[in-house]
Amino acid sequence: MRLLIKRSKEAYLDADWVSHVKLVSQVTDESVRSNTDNVRYVVEHIEVFKKPAALDALSTELFGSTLGDFMLEDGKEYLLTGKYYDGKLSCTAFGQVKPEEIEHLVAEWNQIPASFIEEMKTYES
Repeated sequence: MRLLIKRSKEAYLDADWVSHVKLVSQVTDESVRSNTDNVRYVVEHIEVFKKPAALDALSTELFGSTLGDFMLEDGKEYLLTGKYYDGKLSCTAFGQVKPEEIEHLVAEWNQIPASFIEEMKTYES
């Protein structure tokens, strides 16, 4: 499967939420037939950069898919982005905010230069 990767500013503006998270755990639900939202991630939000105005805080539960090689490891920190619908936060490999020089679909937090984080904070200005 080939995915189109958005530029970081476009991905940020399209996202409903953007957060520096630590992945606590993940569970794949094989009974979900469509392979969408079949992974439940439990995360700790370390720093939230963007969230829907209707929410006071982001949920510690995120839902993702086994499609698109969206492989995360428990205990690692990431910069994740996603959508909010039906009362749930979702994230997929498509549309992640990251520096262009990072080739992985998702950026591990320790790979992101501080200058990129500062630039990202200006995207909605």
